[in-house]
Amino acid sequence: MMLLVIDWILVGAAVLGFGAGLAIGYFWDEIVAWAERVVGAILDAINYAIEVTSDAIVKLVKEGYRYYRVAEAYVMDIRTGKTRIESRREEMPENQIPEEIKEQLRNKRQLKLLQSST
Repeated sequence: MMLLVIDWILVGAAVLGFGAGLAIGYFWDEIVAWAERVVGAILDAINYAIEVTSDAIVKLVKEGYRYYRVAEAYVMDIRTGKTRIESRREEMPENQIPEEIKEQLRNKRQLKLLQSST
């Protein structure tokens, strides 16, 4: 019985991973356009005379039921060698959250409600 539960957990994890990959692919153009704007803002904020930057890192972050686009770049002062992170974060509007992700959330919500009622 326990092996069957573990099998279903592994299958569920694989399906969730596949769904997340599809969701990112579906909104990739929007993410890239946003990232270009944000990286431009980060680069505008640095002083080119005394600072250098790394390549930007762009990622999607899920916190609870909210999704965020995050762009980060490391900035180093060339005189002191001190490094800091410049970042921008923006919540994704509800209508840009992929339907697959919304469906997963609805299913998990329903499961929690069923578990808490017993």
